[in-house]
Amino acid sequence: MKIEINKIPEKIGVYIFKDKNNKILYVGKSINLKKRIAEYFKNKNIKINNLLQDTNKIEILELNSEVEAILKEAELIKKFDPPYNNLLRDDSYYFYLVITKNDYPKIIITHQPKKYDILKIIGPFTEGSSLKTILKIIRKEIPFCTCLKKHKSSCLNSTIGLCYGWCCKEGEGGDKKMYLKNIIKIVKILRGDLKKIKISLLNKLEKLIINNQLEEANKVKKEIIAINKLMNHKDLITDYDNNYYLKAGKELKNLLKIDKLPLLIEAYDVSHWSGEIMVGTCATFKEGKYQKNSFRKFKIKFTKNINDPQMIYEILKRRLNHEDWPLPDIILIDGGKAQFNYALKALQENNLENYVKIISIAKPTENIFYGKNKSINLNLLPHALGQLIKNIDKKIHKLTINYHRRLRNKPIPKK
Repeated sequence: MKIEINKIPEKIGVYIFKDKNNKILYVGKSINLKKRIAEYFKNKNIKINNLLQDTNKIEILELNSEVEAILKEAELIKKFDPPYNNLLRDDSYYFYLVITKNDYPKIIITHQPKKYDILKIIGPFTEGSSLKTILKIIRKEIPFCTCLKKHKSSCLNSTIGLCYGWCCKEGEGGDKKMYLKNIIKIVKILRGDLKKIKISLLNKLEKLIINNQLEEANKVKKEIIAINKLMNHKDLITDYDNNYYLKAGKELKNLLKIDKLPLLIEAYDVSHWSGEIMVGTCATFKEGKYQKNSFRKFKIKFTKNINDPQMIYEILKRRLNHEDWPLPDIILIDGGKAQFNYALKALQENNLENYVKIISIAKPTENIFYGKNKSINLNLLPHALGQLIKNIDKKIHKLTINYHRRLRNKPIPKK
């Protein structure tokens, strides 16, 4: 196979590896097609090399936005089930968007679509976080329901305008026809060409305004707003080259002046609600990849009215009491210098300061603390290491907020 890398555009899109019989072997997406495809030819991974040996040509589909690249990748994987998309995955699970058969259909993201009574299914998607962001953008303008059971009181989503409320309350009902229209709109967005949909909606909006159908025009305007937000949204696709962690790991090793490549990183973050419902979480990353089965949740319980650094200290002390949990090479803390010092204190009290290194990231300044009186701005780090720290911090922060939100939304038990 001879690929002229210089002729590949540095644009957002989807790339398709095909064999000599034009069979699709692999589908991927990227924010920079030229750079991403070039990385395959630098890789020494056996599976990647096998893919390249089987490939006869690479087809390029330029797209207008990251969202369209995500949706097109999912469409092609579903249609062709490329063999290397399964072989090269880190786990065996894709994400699916399920629309249920309820009177007021629910929209659910799941690994196991067969658990639900399905009206429609969209996917598979390779990244759940991107899919959640896409739905979040749509939902602000086109409300829908995610409640799996009927309930008496209003759900949180209805109070903030993301759900109509009557679609999931016991003994209630609302404008079913309008609700179903919303579901149809969402499916159309997730399965269509956003640019074409937008042009069609703009034409429709103009006609509605001319005919003084202002209520309908307002609904169409919201659809256009959702599509504009989708088309303009960035950072949905993270382009890792195939040597990504090797580069980042070496850079981290050099920064911390340690003897071996750090393979296991534990990340920590804490959250509370005006000093109440205090929680912390721990997520493990092996060679930069999140290990879902090692996610730990902590409720702060030893001291009342403590601050964030003390919360970090408590959860680390409790974590280090678990001698059966493998020790990480690096601990990454979402926090500043004070959080760093309290984490170091927890390690010192367990005589582990020479075995486990700590880094912490202070926001919004993005200063990285990695030793006594040692700090550097995130933007001054080598690219791969900076990206690794950003990605891990973003993940642990999101996990913590989601856990805290679930606890806040739980009904208060009757005394």
